[in-house]
Amino acid sequence: MALCATRFETSTMSEGLTYITANSKIVPGVYYQSIPKSKKITVISKRGVHAYKNKNLTNRVKSYKKGTRLTVKKLVKHNLTTRYQLKNGTYVTANRKLVIQGNH
Repeated sequence: MALCATRFETSTMSEGLTYITANSKIVPGVYYQSIPKSKKITVISKRGVHAYKNKNLTNRVKSYKKGTRLTVKKLVKHNLTTRYQLKNGTYVTANRKLVIQGNH
């Protein structure tokens, strides 16, 4: 049963009523929209991330393993997503599931 355009009521036998929201003020986006103050990001994906020569993530240049700390030069938009341009000029994803802002 829908309550409004961005909040839905669901029910389960064990938990009773619960709510799911799609409100952009509550739910963060999949991609970071800013550069961290420290200008550092850390790879958190088990498989690591790849660095590319172009912002559309073509021409793979290098791979970074989980735990690698990278220095960000700027945030670049590509269609509906964002990428981090690194200090060395290559591009990596700004996906929150793959990288985290800061030194971790």
